[in-house]
Amino acid sequence: MDLRRLRLFLLLAEEGNFHRAAEKAYLSQPALSQHIQALEKALGVKLLERRPFRLTPAGEVLQREGKRLLAEVEALKERVRQAGRGQPGKDYLGELRFGVPENLLPDLMPLLDHLRRGLGQPVEILEMHTPEQVKALKEGQLDYGLAGLRVEDPAIGQEPLLPVPIVVALPEGHPLASRKRVPLKALREEPFLLLPKEVLPPLHEAFMAVFQQAGFTPKVVREVARFSQAVSLVAAGVGVYLTLAPYRVFPHPGVVLKPLEEEAALQVSLIYRTHPPPPRLSEVRALLKALVL
Repeated sequence: MDLRRLRLFLLLAEEGNFHRAAEKAYLSQPALSQHIQALEKALGVKLLERRPFRLTPAGEVLQREGKRLLAEVEALKERVRQAGRGQPGKDYLGELRFGVPENLLPDLMPLLDHLRRGLGQPVEILEMHTPEQVKALKEGQLDYGLAGLRVEDPAIGQEPLLPVPIVVALPEGHPLASRKRVPLKALREEPFLLLPKEVLPPLHEAFMAVFQQAGFTPKVVREVARFSQAVSLVAAGVGVYLTLAPYRVFPHPGVVLKPLEEEAALQVSLIYRTHPPPPRLSEVRALLKALVL
């Protein structure tokens, strides 16, 4: 069972309201709903009724037993930590908790592996979008984040690491598919697939800023939240699609990913709470910057 989705379900069950739960989890309502639906699909049962909101009998069991399970998980972590502290001749180093956006994880894994080796310390990876990372940092649930979006919060330190290019997904037979780089302005008349704003507002706004810089507003024929659905629609000739370079690790028949001539990119930054600072900040900073420079 996905523990993150279990935590989101328990939060929703406690709040009894998708809007309030989504706000507390720093998610959009559609994103929270997708997590709950995925949990229901994994378990093969319906966990709640939406209107009016109420838990099903299965949901009531999961709420009751899920709280117990999470408490046992935390107790297990503590027992493991205590056992590590008790090993003679060794200094115990607890794990550092890093938040990483799911869509950037494939390209950021080398950074995290480098960090583990350099620190000689375990690194736990938690998949979180940038707003979730900020919330978790401020609540002490994370030590660091690798954020793909700019953070405007005085409590959070932010240090640029590397750019992640924005690319365009085109059908294989598109006239521009053979170009090394595609000028976005040449796609002015193309039908576009676009990430819905409510799924991840900052990323949607980042894409819209790229269109603005190219001097046009895209003709959006469909909003698509999931990459797998978007590339299927691109392959079918429904439209073209802006996305992030890390998705190149997921090839799809009939689709090519091309960098933009405008060299648009999102900046990945190391983020952390400034007061109190996280453990081993100077070492983490130095190791990460040494690898990306």
